[in-house]
Amino acid sequence: MLSQLVSYTQQKGLLAEPGFTTKEIRWLVGVSPQGAFTELIPLENQARTAPDLSQPDMISLPGYLRGQGHSVEQAAHFLADTCAVVFGLAERDANGQVRKPDEHARNLQKQATFRLLIQLAANDVPLLKPIAQALSDPEQMQTILQKLEAQAQKRGAEKLKPTDKVSFWLQGRCVLDFPDWHDWWRQFRTQAFPKSGSEGRMPSFASGALVTPASTHPKVTKLGGSAFGHALVTYDKEAFESYGLSQGENAAVEEQAANAYRAGLDSLLEKAETLGEMKVVVWYDREIPEEDDFFKDLFAPAADEAQELQALERARMVLQALRTGQAPPILRSARFFAAAMSPASGRVMLRDWQMGRLEDFIDAVAAWFSDLTIVRRDGGSLASPPGLNRLFQSLQRPKTPEQNLDDYLKPIKQLQTPLWRAALNPRLPIPYAAVAKIMETHTAEVMTGGFTEALKAQKPDAAALGRIYARMGLLKAYHNRKGGYRMSAELDLSHPSPAYHCGRLMCILAQIQEAASDSEINAGVIQRYYGAASSTPSLVLGRLTRLSQHHLAKMAKDAPGLAYWFNTQLAEVWKALGKNLPRTLSLEEQSLFALGYYQQMAASRKKSDSEKESA
Repeated sequence: MLSQLVSYTQQKGLLAEPGFTTKEIRWLVGVSPQGAFTELIPLENQARTAPDLSQPDMISLPGYLRGQGHSVEQAAHFLADTCAVVFGLAERDANGQVRKPDEHARNLQKQATFRLLIQLAANDVPLLKPIAQALSDPEQMQTILQKLEAQAQKRGAEKLKPTDKVSFWLQGRCVLDFPDWHDWWRQFRTQAFPKSGSEGRMPSFASGALVTPASTHPKVTKLGGSAFGHALVTYDKEAFESYGLSQGENAAVEEQAANAYRAGLDSLLEKAETLGEMKVVVWYDREIPEEDDFFKDLFAPAADEAQELQALERARMVLQALRTGQAPPILRSARFFAAAMSPASGRVMLRDWQMGRLEDFIDAVAAWFSDLTIVRRDGGSLASPPGLNRLFQSLQRPKTPEQNLDDYLKPIKQLQTPLWRAALNPRLPIPYAAVAKIMETHTAEVMTGGFTEALKAQKPDAAALGRIYARMGLLKAYHNRKGGYRMSAELDLSHPSPAYHCGRLMCILAQIQEAASDSEINAGVIQRYYGAASSTPSLVLGRLTRLSQHHLAKMAKDAPGLAYWFNTQLAEVWKALGKNLPRTLSLEEQSLFALGYYQQMAASRKKSDSEKESA
């Protein structure tokens, strides 16, 4: 993985020079040529190339500066740091008292180091002299601190936080955009952090070359969950060390490669997709046309059903071109790499890593869409396959505004990785636990009326219908991936499972009860009997069948054509069922019952406009 990330970084031209990195700057402080602070400029977290100190550099910096005769206690970054460090801005409570006095005291020590670095650089870089002068002027520092504190009292997007990164604006540009300071910074790093010679060289995990390992690696900053970033390669515990090796020697990667894999991963994470609490990234070993990249299709299907079904057809067309030699050679030999990860206490938790041919990836996307397709409620067309994250969250009831996202995801988060793996590998099954969760949610919604209400609503609730389509599609995918009999997206009259036809029977009996205007049960039959019918069909469906004969007899007098239509439907189902109803159904069979019920309902609606009216 490290090697492929380094290659991606080189492919995209993202390779950062050691000692330089990209930082998101939230504020700029204007500085006049005379060394006075002039204004406070907000930015939308603009990423800029800035000087960088790794963790070992930060540890050794105070010692180096003291060796040069300077009195410092803490390390600080150069030219860009937090408002708490650069200007001593403290976090305060409602009474105006400093919330964390010890941390504030350390930040003031870092402020002295930040000012010292600017002063040292200003001796050789005239551009920085106004900044050094302003930082050394107590009156100017007090003036800008008051502006920062006033901004910190605001709310919303204008609010300034002590942890926001700040730099300087002079001569109409951000100081980070000037190249003047680059050479001084390179020379300073060479003197302050000299590299060892050839002793201790080890094979690199990233390149395979014999290298001097970086003692620690830069942190990934785009994963979320912490403003301080997360370490992908880490060894800060004795349990991670062996054979007398320390720190980076346990996973040897040279400094340049460590910077490269971090830059590549951060770039990928900026456009990552979310699945539960995971971030998912996919990249390729070469540039491929946008229309051949189906990663986005997995997570963000088009809103228009016609467009989304076109994506499935597009995948099949690309596959045909690859397999018949019509596609360009660069596509036929392309490879993909996919990683799923989440933050965990300052570390990157790598939850999944897959790689393979581009053709395999597109084949997996096409198979995934095909497995998930299910008929719409009106029976006239196929529903759009859901995006992966929407599918994942459809396993349970919708999140309420009061719920914390972590608490909401907790019951299903163990399913996020298996679902991702199943999406990328058509040979992997859908987790049984996902079926169990769907059936729990689905049965509850049917018995509370939410399921029926969503299907019958004159004005469709897109979110509610989307959850139904996602659940039915995933149940269908589960049974298809088990092997053996493959289910279709629409009603299947020849399905071999009695449980499936029990669901069909339940649907027709409910329609009969609803059509009978004088029925004692009427439309409440689903809410009252669905749960029991799906687990003990012989006990419930037998009784409902006897009741239906009473209603059909009355219906034959008032609407003989409709009664005839219902009787033909019942005869069709009983022909598939045989003489006896199953006594009990397992959870898997209950999922077939749910599919039979839903697909029968969609088929009945498709026929109702023509057959019922003509009858």
